[in-house]
Amino acid sequence: MTGALPPPTGDARYADAEQTYLSYREVVNELQLQYHNGPWEVGSIGSYGMQPNQCDNDAGYNFTLHRSIRLDASQREEYADIAERFLKEEGLSPSRQVIGADDNDGQVLQVIVRDQGDYELFLVRILKNGSVGISVDTACPPGDAFELSDILFGGVYLSEGYLPDVEAPTDPLCFGITPGDPQFVSEDPTPTPTPTP
Repeated sequence: MTGALPPPTGDARYADAEQTYLSYREVVNELQLQYHNGPWEVGSIGSYGMQPNQCDNDAGYNFTLHRSIRLDASQREEYADIAERFLKEEGLSPSRQVIGADDNDGQVLQVIVRDQGDYELFLVRILKNGSVGISVDTACPPGDAFELSDILFGGVYLSEGYLPDVEAPTDPLCFGITPGDPQFVSEDPTPTPTPTP
């Protein structure tokens, strides 16, 4: 009689998590490119996409991502069509929903997938003001989120500027951080004045 295999540990756990991360990020980035290839706003630290989160049943970890951008509000239906077509091409079965009345400024048009394939949630929300948000929760592979976080980040506090505020889908993907790596430090938009002699 065979039981479930124990979750991987150490290097194997890192490699397994890296594959999960890169796989879903490639899908998300490909969808983002359907809309805009420049910078998108990144969600909070917990929704950057690389921080392991403990699943509700404590039986594994997942990754959570949120990206948003403001586009032309007159093309909401086209944006929903793009998401629906893309997710179907990924082998998923999305459903389209409208939340709120037509005359409500807060009306949301969304395309959603729940508990399919590699995803607990894959959600594209389009607001009446043209804001497009992509939110993804991966499925829950076995493993401890806190141990995996230690492997990825050690004692680094991600809230101290290591993760970017904006990110383009064309930016190179990597997994884990090197403290102080400029790729993960938000750039100061105000240039430092050069002193005059």
